[in-house]
Amino acid sequence: MTKHLIVALALFGAANPTDDASKAAARRFEGTWQLVSAVTDGKPTPADVVSKIRVVIKDGKHSVFFKDQVLANQIPFNVDVTRTPNEATETLPDGKQIKGIYKLDGDTLMSCVAKPGKERPTEFASKPGTGHTLRTFKRAKP
Repeated sequence: MTKHLIVALALFGAANPTDDASKAAARRFEGTWQLVSAVTDGKPTPADVVSKIRVVIKDGKHSVFFKDQVLANQIPFNVDVTRTPNEATETLPDGKQIKGIYKLDGDTLMSCVAKPGKERPTEFASKPGTGHTLRTFKRAKP
């Protein structure tokens, strides 16, 4: 299940959490997101696993669900819209950070993240040997 947690954890981070633009961008993430595809270290996550993962984002925190099981609860994140590509950093309960990049286009969210404690990806790709996870989410309809 740990592998699925890393695949599912959302993507977020900020260099300056007081930055108004980054705070406004973080609010655009609020809602429920259904994972539609994921590739980790060049290997696609099976569709039957992907279809069971969703992320709920509210008030600068996200929770990850696998079916009805909570995999991660209320993980804080920040985004930095001053960087290109936009950056995201979340802090896990053990203090490790997951660093990533993201693109938000309407109801589609794409992110690429490194393993906890590793350097941030610089491109939206999950090549073998990188340990990066590339994910695409769709906003769930209320």
